[in-house]
Amino acid sequence: MATIIHSISGVLMILGLVAVGYALIKLRIFNDDDGRLSKFLSGFVTKIAIPAYLIVSIPQDFTPASLVALGPKLILPVGSMLVLFILSFVVARLIHVNPTHKGLFQSLLFNSNTVTVGLPVNMALFGKESLPYVLVYYMANTIVFWTLGVYMIESDTKTGKYFDLKKTLKGVFTPPMIALLVAIVLVIFQIKLPEFLVTDLTDLGNTNVPLSLIFIGFSIAKTQRADLIPDKENITLAIGRFVMAPTVMALMMMPFDLPKLLKVVFIIQSAMPTMTNAAVMARELNGDYKFASVSITQTTLMMLVVIPILMVIVS
Repeated sequence: MATIIHSISGVLMILGLVAVGYALIKLRIFNDDDGRLSKFLSGFVTKIAIPAYLIVSIPQDFTPASLVALGPKLILPVGSMLVLFILSFVVARLIHVNPTHKGLFQSLLFNSNTVTVGLPVNMALFGKESLPYVLVYYMANTIVFWTLGVYMIESDTKTGKYFDLKKTLKGVFTPPMIALLVAIVLVIFQIKLPEFLVTDLTDLGNTNVPLSLIFIGFSIAKTQRADLIPDKENITLAIGRFVMAPTVMALMMMPFDLPKLLKVVFIIQSAMPTMTNAAVMARELNGDYKFASVSITQTTLMMLVVIPILMVIVS
C-alpha cells in the first residue's frame, strides 16, 4: 500500500509541474511565441543541470565495485532495443509506412527519450535510488540511437552516407554522457571535488527535475490542434512505445533474479516518449522531421496517461 501511495504522489508531482509549465504559457505569464524560452530551458537542462547532477550524485552514491557491477546490466536494455529494431521491420511492413519516412518511423519505435523526460520522471517516482538504473538505460539508449537509430533515419534520405564516425561520436558524447564519464573517473580514482564546487553543482543539478517537467508543460501548451490528431502511423508508434517496448523489456528480465527497482525503472524508461534527437537528426539529414516532431508531441502527451497505468501494473 505504501508503494502505491508513493507512486501516486510521484505521478501527481509530475503532473503538477507539467501543469505549471502549461499554465505559464497559456496564461501568457511567459511569452514563448518565438521558442527562445523553450530552447533555453531545454538547453539548460541537458547541458547544465543534468551534467551537474550526475557529476555530484554518482560519486556520492557509487563505489568502484558497485559501478563495475552495473556494467553487465547494459545487456538488458540493449537487447530489448535490438528486439524492437527487428520488430520495427515487421510493423512497418504490416501498416505500410510511408517510404519517405520508413527508417525514421523505425528509429522512433525502438528508441526512447531517456534523459529530458526519463530521468526526471524516474527521479520523481522512485527518488535518488533509481539513478544507477536510469544511467544504465540512458547509456544503452544513447549508443543504440547514434548507431542504429541514425542509420535508419539516414536510410530515408538521398545522402548516400550510412555511417559518419565524427557525427556518431559527437552524438554519443553529449554533455550528459561526458558528465557521466567524468563522474565515473571521479569514482574509480576516488577524487574528491572541492566543497564549494560540490555545493554549486548540487544547486544546479537540483533544478533538472522541475525545469524538465516545466519544459514539457511548455511544449504541450504550444501544441497545435492539428498535431493532436493521430494518424495510423502515429497510433502505431504510440502502441510501440507504450505497449510493445515495456512488454519486451519485461519479458527479457523475467528469467533473471534482479532487484525490483531495476525492473521497474527499466520498464518505465522503455515506455518513455519517442526520442527528441530523432527530429533534430531528421532535419539535419533532410528527412521528414515534421513527422518526428508530431510523434514526439503526441507520445509526450500520452505519457501523462500511460505512467499512472504503468505504475499500477508494476507496483
